[in-house]
Amino acid sequence: MVDFRRAPVLTAAIALSAFAWAGDGFLGTKSSPTAGPMAADGGGVGFMSFLQMMIALAIVFALLKFVLPKVASRLNKRIVTKIGSEIRIEESAAFAGGSLYIVSAKSKTLLLSVHAQGVSCLADLTEPKSEPEQPAFQDIVDREMEGPLQPFAVIEREVPPPMSEVDPATALERLRRLTGA
Repeated sequence: MVDFRRAPVLTAAIALSAFAWAGDGFLGTKSSPTAGPMAADGGGVGFMSFLQMMIALAIVFALLKFVLPKVASRLNKRIVTKIGSEIRIEESAAFAGGSLYIVSAKSKTLLLSVHAQGVSCLADLTEPKSEPEQPAFQDIVDREMEGPLQPFAVIEREVPPPMSEVDPATALERLRRLTGA
């Protein structure tokens, strides 16, 4: 497993070791031991040094263009679900800092952002269920007021006598019936 937090330190160590091996001449080439500080050609860069530099640049370009994308795709971890799972990945897209996923779980559809710091829910994309629209209170009142006004029905109930007039034996019998004993 590659720890990307240590990648800058590793890159710096490789670069410093390359500079240490390279000579003190222009483009990192060692100067000729027989030539003085100014060679006979006027101190210019030779064709072989230029050719070495161009070959090195071509190798670096080829590595960046062809090898790095394949290695990066293998390092990119994808979300994997079991077959028949209630969690489904509907769509995904990658960007520089991470990935976006549209995930369906049970009856919800969520837009998730996955990056190095963690996972965050960006939006709930669940389609609202089409429920019949409830009429407003004022519409109900208006509809009821359209018809003829009807008098309220009076419900007559038997009012129990005050407790002072109830005999204790009747009260105990009523209590037994209420408690089911």
